[in-house]
Amino acid sequence: VMDDTVCDLRLAAALGASFALSPIDPTGFLEECERYGLLGIPSGFSSVECWNLHLRGAAIIKLFHASTISPAILSATLDVSPLAAMNILPSGGVDPGNVEAWWTAGAPVVGMGSNLVGKDIAVFPESAEFEAASLQWKTSGRAIAQSVFQRANARAA
Repeated sequence: VMDDTVCDLRLAAALGASFALSPIDPTGFLEECERYGLLGIPSGFSSVECWNLHLRGAAIIKLFHASTISPAILSATLDVSPLAAMNILPSGGVDPGNVEAWWTAGAPVVGMGSNLVGKDIAVFPESAEFEAASLQWKTSGRAIAQSVFQRANARAA
């Protein structure tokens, strides 16, 4: 969701959405999500931005672009009281190889996008890139994703 699409949250809720995610903190986003019963997940980067989103009522805050920092920085941030009250969702650079480090750092959830579901969602169908991504998904991507889901389920148990 961006500033110019906050108005679409009503339709998203009517179509059954339960949450809305943004790479920024769009104007009116949290308020509109609350109005329509959606879990609004805005993005912040610095501890100040994340804390301000927390104070405004964000139950989960997307840390975006997580690839530019490390799980150690997230852990150090959450070690500072009262910042430990924040639920941070790192996204943008989280992948099956580093997901455990993010969970250990204190992230209750993570975002992986195409690092989890395959690169074929980001390219045009019937292109050479799509065919290569599709083959990668079939040969190894699906098993990797299943492994991540199994590890996530084990953590939740």
